[in-house]
Amino acid sequence: MLQRIIACVAFPLVGSLAYLLMRWVMGYRILNLREFRRRYNELRRTSPGPILICANHLTKIDSVIINWSLASVWSHMCSFKFYPWNLPERERYAGNIFLRLICYLGSCIPVDRGGDRDKVRNALNKLIYLLKKENTVTLFPEGQRSRTGVVNSKDFSYGVGRLVKGVENCKVVCIYLRGAHQKSYGSIPRRGERFYLDLALIKPKSIYTGLRATRDIASQIVHKLEQMEKAYFASSG
Repeated sequence: MLQRIIACVAFPLVGSLAYLLMRWVMGYRILNLREFRRRYNELRRTSPGPILICANHLTKIDSVIINWSLASVWSHMCSFKFYPWNLPERERYAGNIFLRLICYLGSCIPVDRGGDRDKVRNALNKLIYLLKKENTVTLFPEGQRSRTGVVNSKDFSYGVGRLVKGVENCKVVCIYLRGAHQKSYGSIPRRGERFYLDLALIKPKSIYTGLRATRDIASQIVHKLEQMEKAYFASSG
């Protein structure tokens, strides 16, 4: 895809600026960053094939923080194929030319959630194509930032189930992300925030077919994130 080629060429600048903003301007830190990257690299090496990253969703920049946590700018440059694609909501940035450019260069495929079904289906088909080519994709199964500050296991999107169902041997890496001072959902994390991350590899399958299978797979992923969240609160409190 032309977008991927342009994003790869621009990444040394875009990726470096994003790192500088998070690390030195905002003062963000990721707890046990080296260990987290080691675990992810080990998982990727021992489980080849398409990887779908599924994470909880609390802030507007969760995907940026996740990308930063997975590998250094240099590592992403050397293996850009593994730099995750994202699926942001178009209306969040459609009116801002600068944000549209950043999203394009950041390997984003916009989607109109709750809009025309054909457009949503087209966006998901693009992600299925990318996964089949063994690219990495990041999605937030809840479909939006949690309004309660915890994983919403009652009302979530089924799109992630369709992706897994549509890509043979698709592995799901569940990532739980939370700032130390994060009480509820928000926009941009506070300056100097410390982030906790955990990951787990699952291979969801379903005994059902059609829409029931899609719902079942999506439910398995969301409930895994819910389990990881409970483990976080149990260990921190």
